[in-house]
Amino acid sequence: MEENIKPKKKRGARKIVSLVLFVIILSAVVYYAGTQYIEWWKVRKQYIDIGFASDKFPFRMFTERELVGKGIFPVESQELMNVPTRITPEETYTTFRQALIDWDVDKAVSCFVKEKQAKYRENLLKAKEEGRIPEIIKKLTNISPEGERVTKGSTGDALTSYELLYKEKESDIKFISHSIGFVKDWNGDWRMENL
Repeated sequence: MEENIKPKKKRGARKIVSLVLFVIILSAVVYYAGTQYIEWWKVRKQYIDIGFASDKFPFRMFTERELVGKGIFPVESQELMNVPTRITPEETYTTFRQALIDWDVDKAVSCFVKEKQAKYRENLLKAKEEGRIPEIIKKLTNISPEGERVTKGSTGDALTSYELLYKEKESDIKFISHSIGFVKDWNGDWRMENL
């Protein structure tokens, strides 16, 4: 009868050792997973704080397109550079001038990048109320015998600037130089960034 008791004790001891090993391994896995989760949470929080990720569930990083749209990523992104041009800067500028000639502030404002439209709407509405639109048109449409005095300046694939030359008075000898910046949007339309 004593021989039967020893194997049961061995089996009980094995179960205890197995249980202890299981608890140790489980504790190590939980500890490792917990520390990894805490690190992931810290990194996630940093990405959210700098605007590279969504703070809504489920967590996701913003795409390059979304980052460029938010103004966080440089405009010279590879994806944006590959978007084919649909409306050139010259066409946008011509549309803008014609909209001012027609006193159509809404159409003129649509020629600007979205982030600047509210600012220019306010400025153009004020100019319209004060009757200064013809003065603005005169500066934007001064034509010399060689054609329009808009000369291309520095150029990138998604960002460019043009130089507008005009005279304050017809009697002035020298032209005044004014830079106009353009940015390409995701539709391939160039919009004015400044005037």
